[in-house]
Amino acid sequence: MSDQLTDNLPLTETEDKDEARFLRVDKVKFRGCNLTEGKLYEIKRYYTAQGFFSNGEMYVIDDIGKENYSALMLCKTTLYK
Repeated sequence: MSDQLTDNLPLTETEDKDEARFLRVDKVKFRGCNLTEGKLYEIKRYYTAQGFFSNGEMYVIDDIGKENYSALMLCKTTLYK
């Protein structure tokens, strides 16, 4: 993700996963998650027809271009809105 996307946006930390728009990877806890420490990723949401997740299931596009749904489990992160 380009830093230009967030240059003009004031980002504030949040604990609420539903209102978060970006996440920063502070520490990669497990190898193979294809995320870079210190990098900011835009949060995307996947909405299912069954509606299991009211605000959509959160994921990021990792460094090799794949959808990564496990960033919050495999990394220490900071969420931003």
